[in-house]
Amino acid sequence: MIAWAVETLFATTLLMLLVLAIRAPVRRAFGAGMAYALWLLPAARMVLPPLPESWREQAAVPVAAAGDIVTVYVLEPLSAGTGAAAEAPAIDWLALLGGAWAVGAAGFLLYHLVAHSLFCSRLLARARIDRTVAGGRVRVIETDAAHGPLAFGIFHKYVAFPRDFSERYDDLEQDLALAHELGHHVRGDLIANWVALVILALHWFNPVAWRAFRAFRADQEMACDALVLSGRAQALRHAYGRAIVKSAHGGAVSAACHLHTINELKGRLRMLSKTNKTSPTRLAAGSAGGLALALAALGLTASGTQAAETIRDKVGRTIGVDLAALQDVPPAPPAPPALPHGDLPEPPEAPEAPEAPEAPDMEGASVYRIRTIQTGEAMVDAEAIRRSIPDVRELNCGTSGGERDEIVTHSTEGDRQVIRICTDRIQVMAARAEADAARAKVEALAHARRAVAHARTRVASDPELTAEQRAEALADLDAAIAEIEAESRSDD
Repeated sequence: MIAWAVETLFATTLLMLLVLAIRAPVRRAFGAGMAYALWLLPAARMVLPPLPESWREQAAVPVAAAGDIVTVYVLEPLSAGTGAAAEAPAIDWLALLGGAWAVGAAGFLLYHLVAHSLFCSRLLARARIDRTVAGGRVRVIETDAAHGPLAFGIFHKYVAFPRDFSERYDDLEQDLALAHELGHHVRGDLIANWVALVILALHWFNPVAWRAFRAFRADQEMACDALVLSGRAQALRHAYGRAIVKSAHGGAVSAACHLHTINELKGRLRMLSKTNKTSPTRLAAGSAGGLALALAALGLTASGTQAAETIRDKVGRTIGVDLAALQDVPPAPPAPPALPHGDLPEPPEAPEAPEAPEAPDMEGASVYRIRTIQTGEAMVDAEAIRRSIPDVRELNCGTSGGERDEIVTHSTEGDRQVIRICTDRIQVMAARAEADAARAKVEALAHARRAVAHARTRVASDPELTAEQRAEALADLDAAIAEIEAESRSDD
């Protein structure tokens, strides 16, 4: 169990790094929803059990014929001190580290459970307006405990808006904000947040996991943006950008889904262009590629594979503990039988021991014991295994210029399956996606520039802000405008 836990923590860290590296190009090519789905990889690896022993035996090439019994005599040197009990270490560092890890994980989860419960209680206690939407399945409240639109609750679903929601947001912005929060409930993002918090609790010491959690939440919001804007008019992006800017605030609860927080303002406005329409062909290609990537990544990092054993050995050398030896712990010996009650008969006198023969002179000699190992495993048909593995080929298949060109084709040659990957069609699809992304980015930057400028005008004339708050907000918005203009000039 200890070896499996160590392998799992390191394997999930590697998968987090993989997702962090490819999420941006995947989002550009196949949409924000596909990038968000990549985070299923480390979550699936966390619950992946070790590979069955039978799978590992079939993967290895046998060295004996079927039915043969091979007896191997192994000479093992006897320790000179077998009769004396080994001294116990002064400090069990492995148990100490395991205890610290468990305490940290439990404390992390307890903190978020308590913080989320108190936050939800404040929202409901200070609610003034209460209504239901989505067929009565979701309650919508207005409360002065909310700084911006947010969704919370798993068994009892809620959408909370600030008390001045109808005053600060126009009708179109209100509809888009409500659609965004309802989208989180429809997609199960609240459940995903708790799953991510459990994984982060197990990785509380791991800076890669903290960075991955922030990226996961950003991808979640972008995927929800894409869901809201899908099928709607392009002009709505401007109103959606205004709603995001008006919802910007600093406080956030990790288990809830806030429309926006101030630390992601500029990135979210720039990424509005990533909600461009993705063709069904490209989406199918992305799904097939994502499935292949998931199977390959989970197969390579599963406990029991050669890669997992390599990770385990390196970790064991780093911490000075043989993790392989911890996998198969022998069971405890059975308890001795209880002695019968009552008077016991007198044992007979032991006969005199015969005189021991004179022991040979063993000084300087090595003493060994003989241990026998018997095997009778059947030989695996290597040719059958070879035929079951498909032949993967890369080649140019020719392109018609349309989006119906298949990038992966399947056929059969003899008794073997052949998979052809059309590299020229992949290049055409990537070039088309890059051109679409560039064009959409120009439009999004223009929309973002107008949205931030409109927000700056509203902030400059807001009488409820103090001079210090107004100056700070205007400085942030000016910086956002300058960055958007700089990026527009760099694209030109």
